[in-house]
Amino acid sequence: MIDQARYSDGTRSATVTLERIDTWIEDTESIVNFPGILELDDRLVLYHARSRHGAEHTADEDPNRIMESYDDGETWQPAPEDFPLAFHDPVTGRQIDAFGGSIGYLGDGTIVHIGHNTQLQHDVGYAGARMHDEFQQDDPTFRFQRASGDGQLLETIKFKVPGMPWGRTSYQVYSPIVELDDGDLLAAMEWVKLLPEERWRHEAHGRIWKYLFGVFIVRSGDGGHTWEYVTQFDPDEVKPVYGISDRSVDEGFDEAHMAKLPNGDILCMLRTGSYSPLWQARSRDGGRTWDPPESTGWPAVKPQLQVLPNGVLVCSSGRGAYGHPQVTHVMISIDGTGHRWEAPFCFHTGPGCSYTTTMQRDGKMHVIFSDSDFTRDMGTHGLPVQRIRRAVIDISTDA
Repeated sequence: MIDQARYSDGTRSATVTLERIDTWIEDTESIVNFPGILELDDRLVLYHARSRHGAEHTADEDPNRIMESYDDGETWQPAPEDFPLAFHDPVTGRQIDAFGGSIGYLGDGTIVHIGHNTQLQHDVGYAGARMHDEFQQDDPTFRFQRASGDGQLLETIKFKVPGMPWGRTSYQVYSPIVELDDGDLLAAMEWVKLLPEERWRHEAHGRIWKYLFGVFIVRSGDGGHTWEYVTQFDPDEVKPVYGISDRSVDEGFDEAHMAKLPNGDILCMLRTGSYSPLWQARSRDGGRTWDPPESTGWPAVKPQLQVLPNGVLVCSSGRGAYGHPQVTHVMISIDGTGHRWEAPFCFHTGPGCSYTTTMQRDGKMHVIFSDSDFTRDMGTHGLPVQRIRRAVIDISTDA
């Protein structure tokens, strides 16, 4: 395993060092996937899935788990059943989420959140793999929440986004909520179109691609009470392709993640599939207008952006052969602009979902990831336990 690499963009150099990897969660009974982290004033909250991806909700066990740590990840214990930021499935009553979806840490110390799914899904219960078929909607309602820094729920607001131009789709949210210099809030949301059958793509191994994903930007000028539609990144308009044969990406644009950069730009990083590159879109005027998306060249899923105190922009992600041993990595833009990305620094090669969640401590990247059988039956890869792990990565520069 490579534990250090040095990069240069021709102007400045950076050294990436893997300081350590430690284990946060071990599970001998269930596959663990999809970690998410919530940083409260006095504790960390870790939520993760406990199931084989693709077979959620087929077992009697709880499909998700919410854990708390009061010592910055050294030890963990289950969150109480009355944890105020948890979402309980209305059918099963199970505690299945903890502010998952779109989270923003605001300058006034509050934490804001847009639910990962629409209000309809919160009302009738999660449908697993069927969600994009069953929750196609013409006029969706979303849920915005605000909490105190210690995790007390302060308000819940239901809202619609007027002027969305694409018609009937389902929806998901991954991107953080970005607070702008003028106090406005910016978020990236995702629509998922169920395509007509003549546009379905059949692969040799039997998988059928029948959805098209797109990302749209919304803005709030009143603290999240109302939101307006800004623009969308529509793959039918951009027609993203990759590879020497100009192959169309598998999904479109999805799993967006945004960050405000040191130069004032806002960057929105986009997944396009399990094997195709990340694409990115840029706003140079505070999120009002956006350049067309362009490819970064590096394949990955669910990107997570962080700007370090030294100005380096970091994107954590990963992916290889879907559901098989693969890589989890960080890639850096040394000048913090995202115009140039260095080759990914791989810190985990092995099975897992390559969905990461991140935080910073003392200017260092902390990347939380899964070491698990992911889409395969438990035991497929011979792992002694299923794990959620944390990589501590130092990224230093020469200036």
